[in-house]
Amino acid sequence: MVQALLMALLALVNGVQGPTQWYLFREPVMAGFWVGLIYGDPVQGAMIGATINVSYLGWISAGGANASDLYWAGLLGTFVAIQGGMNIQQSVAFAIPIGLLGNYVHVAYMTLASFWPQRMDALAEKGDYKGIRRLQILGGPSIVLVLRAIPVFLIALFGSAYIKVMIDSLPVWAMHGLSAVGKLLPALGMSMLFRFMYKKSLIPFFALGFAVAAYSGMKNLLLYAIVGVCMAFVLVKMGYNGEKKEAKQ
Repeated sequence: MVQALLMALLALVNGVQGPTQWYLFREPVMAGFWVGLIYGDPVQGAMIGATINVSYLGWISAGGANASDLYWAGLLGTFVAIQGGMNIQQSVAFAIPIGLLGNYVHVAYMTLASFWPQRMDALAEKGDYKGIRRLQILGGPSIVLVLRAIPVFLIALFGSAYIKVMIDSLPVWAMHGLSAVGKLLPALGMSMLFRFMYKKSLIPFFALGFAVAAYSGMKNLLLYAIVGVCMAFVLVKMGYNGEKKEAKQ
């Protein structure tokens, strides 16, 4: 019960719109960490969430339209993985359909939340600024409570006992297939991000980083980040400006 209540609280904070919630709770790597902490394995939760996060690197929400729901993909994807004893690759393959299911919840949220501005207009005509403030603070979270927090509470409370049974009932070939798909999805996320960030002048750096990672076998991403920042700083100091060169071409 306590874990289910904590999951509901996490789903509430995870679904509330705001920069703090986005960076600390919404991203799958963070949602995975909190889910793992609730169920006693924050490291595994963060690893699962981070792998799910890579699959969504090219994810954008344009005008409120989502291709998939990032909120539930990270939160419930990690929950199902931990409760079902799945490996990281299998958890990613499960998280994507969960995100597609959660997209219906997102559409319902956007639809119901569209009524609040009309109510605020009516309060503005009366000069009731306190009422507007109450709607701004409580309007969105109240919808998130009904659409996200309560369903997650019920899933965490009653679904835990059945998830392991469901996963164990899947044939071996299906689990191997999920592992294979799970390995491909992070590459898809990277390719989507690369599509937006593509510049001819940056191709050599991309190839260099890929070659070093592939042939050295090093998996310490922090090391690559530090080296990349240092290289960028040195090149800027040396006067490198790839954008101007591209423009001239």
